[in-house]
Formats: sequence, C-alpha cells, structure tokens
Amino acid sequence: MSFLKTVESYRQGARTLPGRYYTTPEVFDAEQERIFGRHWICVGRDTTLAAPGDYFLASIAGESIIVLRDQSGERRAYYNVCRHRGTRLCEAPSGRLSETIQCRITPGRTRSMAA
Repeated sequence: MSFLKTVESYRQGARTLPGRYYTTPEVFDAEQERIFGRHWICVGRDTTLAAPGDYFLASIAGESIIVLRDQSGERRAYYNVCRHRGTRLCEAPSGRLSETIQCRITPGRTRSMAA
C-alpha cells in the first residue's frame, strides 16, 4: 500500500468520525483494551536482549511489562508487578537479571525466568 495525498484520496461526501471518537475517555479505554490488550505489539528490538537475563521495561495499555530473554534464550514478557504484594518488580528501564525475578518486599517469592 502506498501513501496517497489527500487530493488523491478525496471522495465526494466522505466524512471523518465525530469528534467524540477522538476525545472521550470511554473510546480511549475501549481502544486500549481492544487493540493493545488483545494483540501482539512490537515493543523493541531483539538485539536489546543479547544475553540471558537481559531485560527492558515496556508500557502497554497503561501496564508496565518486563520483556526479557530467559535462561534458555527464549524471549518472554511478564507484568511488572508482584503477584503477592502488587509492588513493581523492576524499576530500572533496562538491565540484567539473575535466574529469577525477585520482589524486594517478599524476596522469598520468586518467578523463574525459565517458565
């Protein structure tokens, strides 16, 4: 598909969506859930995760996501929140993790990067 200038794509009688589709919180929330909450979204480049344990944070539909390369070399993504306390697991925008992701508040609770 090539880019068309407005004068090339104009159709007599064509209209834009009503302004509320661009400004209301309800439409925005629905788009966030239906587009970003249900489909794969490109959040970065594979080279950013060069070694096992490398990670970066991404924000998708208002959620903080940890994107990482696990110990077996697979790319994985997790919500950046402790399941037990609801605190953030990673604060730095990128870095390298050990073999587990640990909560600072409940350090005995870990999530293996291999599963």
